Amino acid sequence: MVNNRGVVLVYSLLVTMVLSVLLGSLYLGSINENLQAKQYVNSLRAFWLAEAGIATVKANPGLSAVSGNLGGSNYTYNVASPQAVPGTGNVYWIINSTGTVTLPSGSIISRTLVVTIKTAGADSSKFPYAIDTTADLVIKGSVSINGTSKQNDNTINFTNMFGVSKATMKSGANHLYTDSNFNTPVDGITWVDVASGNTLGISGNLTGSGILVINGDIHISGTVNFDGIIYVIGTLTMTGDVTTGGSVIAESSATADTTLKGNVTMNFSLSKIENALTNVQLLNKQIVAWREQ
Repeated sequence: MVNNRGVVLVYSLLVTMVLSVLLGSLYLGSINENLQAKQYVNSLRAFWLAEAGIATVKANPGLSAVSGNLGGSNYTYNVASPQAVPGTGNVYWIINSTGTVTLPSGSIISRTLVVTIKTAGADSSKFPYAIDTTADLVIKGSVSINGTSKQNDNTINFTNMFGVSKATMKSGANHLYTDSNFNTPVDGITWVDVASGNTLGISGNLTGSGILVINGDIHISGTVNFDGIIYVIGTLTMTGDVTTGGSVIAESSATADTTLKGNVTMNFSLSKIENALTNVQLLNKQIVAWREQ
């Protein structure tokens, strides 16, 4: 009887040991699966953070290094300065975006995406005139036009000339003004909305460059020096001391004459037109290649 009890005790201990090993294995397996699940989730977060960096560059004007976070300082994205692809005329750009998740333990999980972006190519040949207007061109006073001019031009079309719509140009403008708060700086892309029935009056000194779009009527009576493209969607009147280098376009009604009088000098400059159009190039960005590093 004593021997039987001893055998039972041994068996009981063996069963307990086996069960303990099994339970321990299940516990460790559960912990490992939980860690793997968290690792996967955080890796996925890092991936989407990298995607967020690319989306930020694509949505905003220009091409530059950007950084930010989503959901707190432990969830960040960082985009290095875009690099132009050699030999593509600054049309194709390489963007490296890294998403980073910093764990409470201090460990870091990161993923990097490499994207090729194609930017819009604006055509400078669509701006062949020192001044181009849909209406009659009325010239009085001391006006000098160095280059060709065209009036009653029914081929003027904003989207065709710039390669982007007016809405896209406005949304990507570096400066947005109205006729009531128009000010400096005027560079990059400047968009001015003029209220219906009003006229934007520029009577002081103004120096600007890039692309200046006036959505409405404008009367320049001050001293203005501008290099690039001036595009007026309305009536254009110049009576001051005005010097332009590039191209001036007036898209107005057939009955709204474009009037130049005073001391006006218009110099057609292909190089200044091309410099201005580099601002448009960055408004339309398309992803043409994508890979994970």
